[in-house]
Amino acid sequence: MIGITLVFVIIGLLITLAQPLKYRSKSRLLILQPDTAADAYAIARSNQYVGGLISEVIYSGAFLDSLNSSTYSFDRSLFKGDYKQNIKLWKKTVFARSGGDTGVIDIEIYNTNPDEAKNISLAVNQLIISGQSPYKFNANQTKITVIDEPIVSSFPVKPNIAINLGMSILFGFLSGCSYIYLFPKKKLSEKLAKEIFGTDEIKIKKHQPAIQNFQPVYAATQQTQAVFQSAPIYAQKIVPENLPVFAQDNEAEDEIGQDEGGYYEEEDLQTPEDTATANFKGNINNVLGE
Repeated sequence: MIGITLVFVIIGLLITLAQPLKYRSKSRLLILQPDTAADAYAIARSNQYVGGLISEVIYSGAFLDSLNSSTYSFDRSLFKGDYKQNIKLWKKTVFARSGGDTGVIDIEIYNTNPDEAKNISLAVNQLIISGQSPYKFNANQTKITVIDEPIVSSFPVKPNIAINLGMSILFGFLSGCSYIYLFPKKKLSEKLAKEIFGTDEIKIKKHQPAIQNFQPVYAATQQTQAVFQSAPIYAQKIVPENLPVFAQDNEAEDEIGQDEGGYYEEEDLQTPEDTATANFKGNINNVLGE
């Protein structure tokens, strides 16, 4: 996971640093309605309409042409390509947002040179206020003023290094989790192969027959344990039938006692000295098992 995250962070930093660093110049305009005879609702609707219209007209090619043909001071060499290239560059340079029925318009200009960003911002504001832009309004009914002069950022704001770095870490972390989730067995088998067999996973195949042969033995062991647990264990005879035994008198045998199955109790057995006189009987066939 750390390796995958670092890869995403490096890629994100390379993409971020490959883009030009741009400063921002931000200003605010206010739309006023001098006609106080209208009610507040009509004024709010008028401010919303005018603000939305200006914020859309700023992105147009007609507005850029009016800006280039004006007498305001800024570097016009920025827009020296064809019409399509100029529009594409202009849309990356300017950003406008209307405050709705409040009548406030936020205008932001982005440029690699902070001084040039301020000059373009001043030119855009003067073009809107003077009424020379493609949007023509009646000065007696609508008035636009500057409430915040252009303020230039102290550091580059595009591209946003903090956001790009955070997104790279997030995507790297999610990709690492996905990789571990999708490929857990392969990585685990490789790790176990190195820990158990020393080098690689090929040796697992060499030991696979031994592992397979071990499983039936283990199963048989379990089965045998189950039989021992289920079957009752009886006491065996103390003296096997095919070995020499001590013969005893009937009276001594009755004193020792037998159970119903013919088995002697171990605690009831007595030594030959305590029993009646015993003599050895048997033959070699008892030893040989015949």
